[in-house]
Amino acid sequence: MNAKKIALILIPLNILLVYFVYNSIDSEVVFNKEAKLRIAENVQKLKDLRTLQIAFKKEKSEFASDFNSLIDFLNNDSITIIKSEGETPDTIIKGVQLTDERALELGLIKRDTFFIAANKSIFDDNYLNSRNNQFPLDLINISKVPFTELDYNIDAGEIEKGKVAVQVFEISATYDDVLTGLDAENKKYVLDNLLKVGSMTEASLNGNWGE
Repeated sequence: MNAKKIALILIPLNILLVYFVYNSIDSEVVFNKEAKLRIAENVQKLKDLRTLQIAFKKEKSEFASDFNSLIDFLNNDSITIIKSEGETPDTIIKGVQLTDERALELGLIKRDTFFIAANKSIFDDNYLNSRNNQFPLDLINISKVPFTELDYNIDAGEIEKGKVAVQVFEISATYDDVLTGLDAENKKYVLDNLLKVGSMTEASLNGNWGE
């Protein structure tokens, strides 16, 4: 076979090779862009759920271990607001430091207690202005992993740290769930790994996305 015939055969093969290489690179770029968006959306939802868990604990003295309790609190419960007027004097009465409770009894300070609906208090304007509103807050589907019908995994309990009982929680989803619908096989993500906030083994409210 002469050189001319070989060249004629190689030209279309090279064209096909260039096409497949370009297509592969283009697909990788598209995947990485979409995966980055998916992860950012899940991070924001996990931050929202952390805010909700913190508010729940403030009222209930423990974190919610299931979404039924957490969502019922959001939709039907209230946040306690205590408004204080005055300051407890730095005074010693009969050898005892004046406490807030005693100052209250004496009328030296004043406290008023009122309640605000949880869904209005937790996610107020200040909070909404601080979050990534590229991903709008969706209270109806707050427990759902985006692009799926799956709930996040949720757990809560108590661990001992330095002989002190500490309340903890963890909310998570696997990268397999986060990247549902994308061709994530053989990419840089370990699909069994978790994207999560909180921890069941450490006294932490942080997410594992590097905040």
